[in-house]
Amino acid sequence: MSIHILRKIPFLSALSTRHLREMLKISQIRDYAVRQQIFSKDEFGNQMFIVISGRAKIFIRSAAKKSKTIAYFHPGDFFGEMALLGGKTRCASAQAVEDTRLLVIRRADFRRILLADPHLTYFLLCTVAERLRRANEEIESLLFRNILGRVSKTLYDLVVGAGRKGRGGCMLQDRYTHQELADMVGTTREPLTRALSTLRRANILDVRHGRYFIKDTHKLASLCPEPN
Repeated sequence: MSIHILRKIPFLSALSTRHLREMLKISQIRDYAVRQQIFSKDEFGNQMFIVISGRAKIFIRSAAKKSKTIAYFHPGDFFGEMALLGGKTRCASAQAVEDTRLLVIRRADFRRILLADPHLTYFLLCTVAERLRRANEEIESLLFRNILGRVSKTLYDLVVGAGRKGRGGCMLQDRYTHQELADMVGTTREPLTRALSTLRRANILDVRHGRYFIKDTHKLASLCPEPN
């Protein structure tokens, strides 16, 4: 790990060279295999994580073993900071979606870094506020949208956040299985499959090279209006 790599991480880009050198001294690198648990809900949170490579997800699981994926994290993203800022225990679980390398920062060092640079603190607050906004949207969607609207909203958010434009539409950056997409929507595979079939028949969605391809983002957006 080098200062050059740390500068590419949005969360750390505002730090001075001196603080980045300190970061290299106090942080650790950990590797997680695909599907390996990073932390579990309700455990004590003493570290935050920055994705160096690979992909991780935050999720919750009910007593009935139903799963809801809250978010996916890619290189440059960070997670696990909420337990360090507020409560002491984790409110969700984290898992490596593929082989993943993480930069790990301990609670005491995390707080010292925030106090050292107000720009970093502001960036963190903006990120947390955006995540709270998305959480509110998730709650509204679960309460007021039907399954087709929820699937459409999930796909639309994915293509807006990480879609790659190509001929005739936009390709999602990552591959998602039916089960992974169902977990993001908060449903089971059967209703998800029916909704995807509806979108394909409407010439809105296709699957190319194992990835979802959005042929018409405007039509997709029309299927996920704001809840009344």
